[in-house]
Amino acid sequence: MLRRMTKDIQNKSLNIWQNTATRLFSRRQGVLKRIARMFGAAAKPSCEEPLSADRLVILPPPEPDKPVERPAFPARSIVLSDTDNDVKSVKKTLRFAGILDEDGRWADNLEEITIFHTGDLIDKKNPDPAAVEYWQLLQRDARSKSGDVKLIVGNHEQEIWQNITVGDKYGMDSRRAAWLHDFIEDMDLFYVTGPVLFIHGYPTLEFLRTLLHYKEVTGKDLNCFNTDHYKKAFRSVNAMRQYAYVKERREANYLLYDVANASRYYKKQGRGIGAVLAQLEIEIVVHGHRPQRSGVQIDYEFDKWIPSVRMIGNDTMVRHRGIGATVIKAQSSGALDLVFINTKTQSNKLRKNVRKDLRKQT
Repeated sequence: MLRRMTKDIQNKSLNIWQNTATRLFSRRQGVLKRIARMFGAAAKPSCEEPLSADRLVILPPPEPDKPVERPAFPARSIVLSDTDNDVKSVKKTLRFAGILDEDGRWADNLEEITIFHTGDLIDKKNPDPAAVEYWQLLQRDARSKSGDVKLIVGNHEQEIWQNITVGDKYGMDSRRAAWLHDFIEDMDLFYVTGPVLFIHGYPTLEFLRTLLHYKEVTGKDLNCFNTDHYKKAFRSVNAMRQYAYVKERREANYLLYDVANASRYYKKQGRGIGAVLAQLEIEIVVHGHRPQRSGVQIDYEFDKWIPSVRMIGNDTMVRHRGIGATVIKAQSSGALDLVFINTKTQSNKLRKNVRKDLRKQT
């Protein structure tokens, strides 16, 4: 059968010759798929060498990927944003919430807490390795206490990665720069758990449509997009730009970019964005990136245009204000309670209530 298949491939009526395999490889994928279906064969090209007709083999049809369920929302969580090298304010906020004791250690009898950071944990102009080391240690301590720390990439980390890639070491030796480079590559672009999307900047319509397409085609959990697509973009600076929150600039192949006028953008695109978020089963979006000069979180942002989505701007300028975070607790009914920590809400009463919310109920 293989000889017959090879003979058919060389048939002039198909206009494909064995010695022109590179031309075949350069054609659109649709041509390859149609030829494979015609002969019941599957071509498996290598990334390093062109496909040749004499290497075609007959393979069984691939099994479809099994759907992966979205992770349930953690029982208790706290969200920080845009801390920009500032470890002092992080510690102050976590002590206020009772996650750290007065000595800065993970508090006793505290389990299953998830800390989210939605990007810009280091400053793009002067990245401090000590801040990165602090977050790594905090992540390790959390996991040792049945908790977790989820680190979402921000535009600062992305810019630092791009600059290190082209040779800027920010005054660090090569080993240190490579370590920081690798740390940034381990960060996720976003994270979805339960009905909540954590992301650094404003989610654009292009990006959300891409996630919906990914979900419909693969059946996978949305978070798999980080591995399947986003992290592959680290192969080049140009590839990374489609996710890099490019400021006041948009090109056709960009999925995420810095929306110059957010109100105008969501007024125009809000209906479409709300519809896609509904299909993605996302009801809450928590983001940073856009500093709130008041030091207070923006709640129900753009509710006039996306009333079905609770969007929260969580960049409270904590590096200047000294404290700021969003606490989210899941009720037994599945509903989520949100409490904002900032300079205008901090009080002994809030401290007591937040610590109670973050303690595991026995």
